[in-house]
Amino acid sequence: MTTQPAFEPDAAAQTAALSGMTVLEDGGGIAAAYAGKLLADLGAEVIKVERLGGDEVRRKPPFPSDAPGPERSGLHLFLDTNKRSLTLDLESAAGRRIFADLARQCGTLITSRQIAEQRELGLDWETLSADAPELNQVTITVFGIGTQREGWRSESLIASLASGISYRIGDPDREPLGLPYDAPQYQGGIHAAIAALLARRATRVSGVGQHAWLSIVDIISNVMAGAGVAPFVFTGQSRGRAGTHMNAFYPWQVTPVKDGYYEVITMVDRQWNRFMELMGDPDWQHDERLQNRWLAFQHADEIDAFWHPWMAERRKAELMELFGENHISFQPVHTIGEVAESEHLKARQFWAEVEHPEFEEPIRLPGAPYKLSESPWAIRRRAPLLGEHTAEVLSEVGVGGSELARLRRSGVV
Repeated sequence: MTTQPAFEPDAAAQTAALSGMTVLEDGGGIAAAYAGKLLADLGAEVIKVERLGGDEVRRKPPFPSDAPGPERSGLHLFLDTNKRSLTLDLESAAGRRIFADLARQCGTLITSRQIAEQRELGLDWETLSADAPELNQVTITVFGIGTQREGWRSESLIASLASGISYRIGDPDREPLGLPYDAPQYQGGIHAAIAALLARRATRVSGVGQHAWLSIVDIISNVMAGAGVAPFVFTGQSRGRAGTHMNAFYPWQVTPVKDGYYEVITMVDRQWNRFMELMGDPDWQHDERLQNRWLAFQHADEIDAFWHPWMAERRKAELMELFGENHISFQPVHTIGEVAESEHLKARQFWAEVEHPEFEEPIRLPGAPYKLSESPWAIRRRAPLLGEHTAEVLSEVGVGGSELARLRRSGVV
């Protein structure tokens, strides 16, 4: 298996795109952690503030060998690379004072903490920026700030439902489905990282920081459900769930094959005709219901019966080769296991191997989603142990050994 080794810190730091940027990550969960990871992997110094028991991502599966532990969560090992971990009790006055000092020193704060809790703790942007006019804060919430839903707590499923995207997902004769794999949280993280960079750039010009607050529902409504807005606005049409068939031209569907599923979609007549040739130019291709492929979906069940048996006799690999040779843009539906062993990802050197004291062998993690020739993505350090850098980080804001010992005794760090 071809993997990309983790880069050495000194080698990566010399050309990192975000070298010199320092971020305080707070609040826990996937969205804030992914935002921090995206910035850290490009060279930003990211300090992750965790409660004394650890961020919630440390408690989420998968766990190697199904053995849970705060250092063993696959989610934590992926999301927290390149970060330093600081444990801090924000219920204490000393903990809040340290947090405020760190936020002002870092200059960028990314948090998923509820706005009401920020205000209660005195760690909201208005308070923190009073003595730090260049501070930028990004707050990630599901419903945003300044509406009647400001204080609502929810997770990915509710974000999917509230955004309208679930109206399009699933079998039309069954209940709607949510986006899988916490996609709304990851989308929130992506947009939070973008917001942090935009705010930082604006501050360089104006010298004034700002508060950017994100609504994950708004993000999903725009990014994923947005394709349904124009037809509704201009024609009043609102397409519901289509299941395995799209209610558009024919064919546009997910089709069973011998060892899984295949997406079959083409508006290009040349490709459709080559598909017919591969099947031996069957007589049924002249069926009157197929003559207008923009309306043929209305008869999908009857027409499917003509060619689905041909697909069901063949495996994905065979069809991939056959369709590739004939320039037909049908695509196999990959399982997660097939993605993990993908030759394409191996060729991109997508996987990174990282040493970690919790494991005897290097762990394999997803790598860069992009390539930058002059300022490359890099894993400079493994995911931190819980509180591993507490003393180091506190020393940078003037907390010495005796003070640190006192804070530890009192349960602040």
